[in-house]
Amino acid sequence: MSYRVSGYKKILLAAALSIIALTLAASLALAASEDDIDQKIKQQESEYNKIQRQISSNKRKLSETTRKEKDVTKQIEVLSQKITLTQQRVNVVNLKVKRLHGNIAKLTKDIWNAEKRISYIQDILSTRLVSMYKYGGVAEFNLLLSANGAQEALSTSYLLSKMAERDQALIKDLFEQKRSLQEIKTKLNTERSNYEKQGVILKGQKKELNAAADDRNALLSKVRKDKALYMAEQAELLRASKELQATVKKLLAEKRRINAARNPGKKETVYYKGGRLQWPAQGSISSTFGTRIHPVFKTKITHTGLDISAPKGTPVVAADSGEVLYTGWMRGYGQVIIVDHGANLTTVYAHLSQIECKEGAKVSRGATIGRVGSTGVATGNHLHFEVRVNGDAVDPMRYLR
Repeated sequence: MSYRVSGYKKILLAAALSIIALTLAASLALAASEDDIDQKIKQQESEYNKIQRQISSNKRKLSETTRKEKDVTKQIEVLSQKITLTQQRVNVVNLKVKRLHGNIAKLTKDIWNAEKRISYIQDILSTRLVSMYKYGGVAEFNLLLSANGAQEALSTSYLLSKMAERDQALIKDLFEQKRSLQEIKTKLNTERSNYEKQGVILKGQKKELNAAADDRNALLSKVRKDKALYMAEQAELLRASKELQATVKKLLAEKRRINAARNPGKKETVYYKGGRLQWPAQGSISSTFGTRIHPVFKTKITHTGLDISAPKGTPVVAADSGEVLYTGWMRGYGQVIIVDHGANLTTVYAHLSQIECKEGAKVSRGATIGRVGSTGVATGNHLHFEVRVNGDAVDPMRYLR
């Protein structure tokens, strides 16, 4: 009997140590990833609302000249706005789909962990039942009688009570894990359903985006073949350029007024110290600065910047260090960033597919601030880059060479 009691004591001690070692850890890295996606969704939704407000404001500024001119400029602008807003919605839905995908992966892992935990608890309880059957109901009493002194008897009694408590805790944990497992499975089914719904929404948004892009491209193609429509478009772009000029001057004056009120006597920060500006994007020049003759219509065309053709999404970088003066939608230019480099020098980055900086932020030379696109009145993906002094457009090549 003493051999059987000694063996049983070893089993009890081993089981106690195994049970105490059980822990469940949460994945901090996954939680951080989820927070990051949530933050990106908020940023994209905020950007969508901002663009929508700017577009609503710009709709009131459309020209009211001849009927034909009004129609062509309005159609191009409306389609460009629709494309931009739809693309922004696609960005938001894409992030939501990504978040749901992450949730599904996490829930699947939680199910695996819960099932593993249940299996482990069941194995421990099975071992306990086998031991109880093997040694009989008087094994615990025999352990106490076989103790070598009162101290060992007290230790054995304490261990047995803890084992009983732990057995009860394990049984309770087993039921809790099974309940939790069912809840996770239900939540997983819900997330999978939401994933499918967002997929349908995303497919519809992309279809709407492609349709609007096709309509705009067809209209732009028509404009290129019709002299009257082409001249109407050029007149609208010229007005947009003058509007940009007035906006830059107004923003610079407002910035100086605010800085003077906040920091009396402090001189303006000048970032540009002379020399070459950095090329704002990698690509080929498709249109230069200045006035030229249209090869077909023989009309004069005024171009206030430099067009750099590049694939959609190509990084657009700050030509020099400065402060972001404006971000958002501008008539004709689409999504725009204006950077103030001090000493009345500003650079303009237009037709962007994405803006990656905020108004008032300080940017370093070469830092990515946006992405190439075709928003606004633009034929194909390219960056329209301008250099302005006191708000007036000058030849960018003077600063890039």
